[in-house]
Amino acid sequence: MVAMMDKAIRAHSYTLPGRTPALIDVRMKLSPHFNLSEFTKSQTAEKFQLYNIPREEAEVANLRALATGVLEPVRALFGKYVVVTSGFRCVTLNRLVGGAATSQHLLGEAADILVRGVPCFEAASAIAAADIGFDQLIYEVRVREDSRAEWLHVSHKRLGGNRGEVLTIIRNGHDRTVQTGLHSPDRKQEPGGEQEAGGEHAA
Repeated sequence: MVAMMDKAIRAHSYTLPGRTPALIDVRMKLSPHFNLSEFTKSQTAEKFQLYNIPREEAEVANLRALATGVLEPVRALFGKYVVVTSGFRCVTLNRLVGGAATSQHLLGEAADILVRGVPCFEAASAIAAADIGFDQLIYEVRVREDSRAEWLHVSHKRLGGNRGEVLTIIRNGHDRTVQTGLHSPDRKQEPGGEQEAGGEHAA
């Protein structure tokens, strides 16, 4: 069964070409503290040899707007390093990590992040209270039998209005709860592990 699934995934995946298209250089800076490679790296993409680099200049422009409009202000707010755990996603990668078909990650408009050394709920509360022009801020928690992970989903629309929407999504086994606003689970907050998040959220 596993072999059949791997074969099916490979059949619908982009494979790495000989080189990156000349116009899209993953080393390019998007803002003073963020470069494109931070938004394209993915363990899942590497595992399945996916070409997870924007193919359109508009996608790069969206990532630049996200970095300058949201991530730089978040970094300045805390004075700490912001880790991008999942940024741009090609269609295949988005499907593999459980992203929604309409995820803003597909357009380069979203990133899942951690603020190094700051508990996720604390970071979410501070970002929500700050004057930062995000489209969505989602505090996400995934609880499993032997583990717990937290991260923040932030998005920004370069074209069109940004909603300033704040949500909490908690997944516990097969249960998924979506709430408006920020809601802390009934346990002590810990900084989230640096992992690639899925995110069945985000329009």
